[in-house]
Amino acid sequence: MGDAQPGSDATTIVAAGTKAIGDFECANHLRIDGQIEGNIQCDSKVVIGQSGKVSGAISCGNADISGHLFGDIVVAESLILRKSAVVHGDIQANLLQMEAGVTFNGKCHMGPKTGADSIALKKTKKQPVLVTDDAD
Repeated sequence: MGDAQPGSDATTIVAAGTKAIGDFECANHLRIDGQIEGNIQCDSKVVIGQSGKVSGAISCGNADISGHLFGDIVVAESLILRKSAVVHGDIQANLLQMEAGVTFNGKCHMGPKTGADSIALKKTKKQPVLVTDDAD
């Protein structure tokens, strides 16, 4: 088994029943069906599945949200909010697609992100990720 190279189609998965506490940084795709409490910095695509829940800020290339996000999100390219999505926080995205039925509470900033206009991720002390399995 080799190491995934940045820009490859490799995907990191936080499975349903898993809870991770701490900040995430990844170069490749990230799919969340469990829970993350912490900020996410992803060079590629972040997918929050219907059972997924994120409490923290997200900065990524693209995003597709069907689950819950409690925090701000900055997307360099395209953000898709599916009908089951619940977002409580501000959005900065170049392109936004929102299906009927989305719950969104926050401000939305459209167009390419620029230095002073972009939503800054909250500065927090980095901590190691703690992963728990809720199956116990």
